[in-house]
Amino acid sequence: MRRGQKGRIFALLEREEYDEILKLFDASPDLVRRSLTMATFHPEETAGEAAVRCFGFLARARGRQQPEFFRETIRRHIWAMNDESGNMDWRGPEIIAQIVSAQPALYEEFASIMIEAALAEPVFYPSLKKAVALLAATDPKLIEYQRTRLEALGMLA
Repeated sequence: MRRGQKGRIFALLEREEYDEILKLFDASPDLVRRSLTMATFHPEETAGEAAVRCFGFLARARGRQQPEFFRETIRRHIWAMNDESGNMDWRGPEIIAQIVSAQPALYEEFASIMIEAALAEPVFYPSLKKAVALLAATDPKLIEYQRTRLEALGMLA
């Protein structure tokens, strides 16, 4: 049984009550970031997807007020994608794409960095495919530098 704020965040994610998570974020952004990241590793696919979407929701709601927080979140996920310890951030590409797509004017430079990191490791391809779809739908320029390679890998529909 989960206790405290983390447990509350997990319960809110299950119901996709992102507005309530936003209130918790306003009080403790780091706790929410940790809890959402943990939730992306949940064995139930829908829980992980809800956590990924919540990163985008929070970036839309608070990205302009707290740009450095979301830059740091992106950097952490890029670092985790490159981590050689074996603790792969499987959903890192999706999380980063959610944040970039929520505020492209603030975070667009990270799209190309994330794509390059994900292209280097085939284990990220399933997440990268979802990330690329979101980025391309937001603004095709976000994927323009890697478009040819993404097309060759069947990442673009």
